[in-house]
Amino acid sequence: MKIIVFHRIPFEKIRYEQVIDHRAHQVYYFCLTPPGPRLPAGSVAVVLAQPHFDAPTLIAHYAQIFAGADRLIARSEHDLIAAAQVREHFAIPGDRPPQILPLRNKWVMRYRCKQQQIRQPAFWHPLEFLQLPPQPGRFLLKPREEASSLGILTGDDAAIRAAIFQLDNAESMMVETFIEGAVLHFDGWLSNGKPRAFVSSRYLRTCLSFSSGSPLGSVQIRTTPAHRALVTEVLAALGYRDGSFHFEAIEDADGHLWFLETAARVGGAGVAETFHLRTGVNLYHADLRYQIDGMTPAAVGSINPLFYGWFVYPSHHLAAAWQLPFDADKWAACLLHYQHNTAAPAGGTISYSPEASPLSGVVAGAEQEIAEVIDAIFHECNLVELR
Repeated sequence: MKIIVFHRIPFEKIRYEQVIDHRAHQVYYFCLTPPGPRLPAGSVAVVLAQPHFDAPTLIAHYAQIFAGADRLIARSEHDLIAAAQVREHFAIPGDRPPQILPLRNKWVMRYRCKQQQIRQPAFWHPLEFLQLPPQPGRFLLKPREEASSLGILTGDDAAIRAAIFQLDNAESMMVETFIEGAVLHFDGWLSNGKPRAFVSSRYLRTCLSFSSGSPLGSVQIRTTPAHRALVTEVLAALGYRDGSFHFEAIEDADGHLWFLETAARVGGAGVAETFHLRTGVNLYHADLRYQIDGMTPAAVGSINPLFYGWFVYPSHHLAAAWQLPFDADKWAACLLHYQHNTAAPAGGTISYSPEASPLSGVVAGAEQEIAEVIDAIFHECNLVELR
């Protein structure tokens, strides 16, 4: 087969060569930056002089490569729409834009769930919000097609109205009520509309606070029937039946679940690794096998009794040198591994990658124990900028 990959996820995370036989197939890796020496022997790297995968540009300039392709693989959230557009243009098998849009565009996603009366925060078009009388509480102004909490503003009614007046394009944004509670994420694999593998987790701090410079953690928790029911109901409403999913919800003080958003891909940071440790399923590899030959992973009958968690410190908000003390021996009983970078890059875009983080790691133990360990690390290990 002729296989084309939009290569954005770090190679050491996805390890394409463990699934794709590069001797049997003709494989092209389209890269936004030079890929280095990690690409498998026999593959062809195409380095683009652009910051993202833009479908019209790819169609216009690389038609010779795309023509006759059997598969186009794109597993990053940022690349799903572009890949679907290129597939449609060149009649490459796989998802088309109408299939991906409800799983990528938060406005379409939330509107479909509203039609099914799924519990979720109230939301409005920004111009619609301006027509409402002033309301108490907190709100979020957020992009419809972003990830990693990029571009989100929180504030009261007046702050959100002021921000709307500054927008260049209100059609790309939405306003949402802020719901207090624990932010949960559910990860796994869907087959014929039913989860074959499923792990529930709770964030320690939030992706939104990470974007503002706070460390982020996640710990696995016990899965309840309500967790599975919400995921199954939402993904059915969005027309998604097969593949990996990363799903976020809020559990309020009364135990009610509120749907936030979902994605048809593997979660970032330590999600894939800790999922693999708990279930034995490598979601990245399951994704690749399904994309290439339609294979689905076996249903997970039992899972590891240990719970796993991960943590990561950001560096994108830093403007100067910094220091972050960390005594690994203190946490040795639960710490599976860690990466402490004394020279991680400051500034740049938001990244959960260990290479871009001052400190990251994975822990294992009892459910409550791992939460206490990560909370203690966050409390005791503070990043300080040196000016």
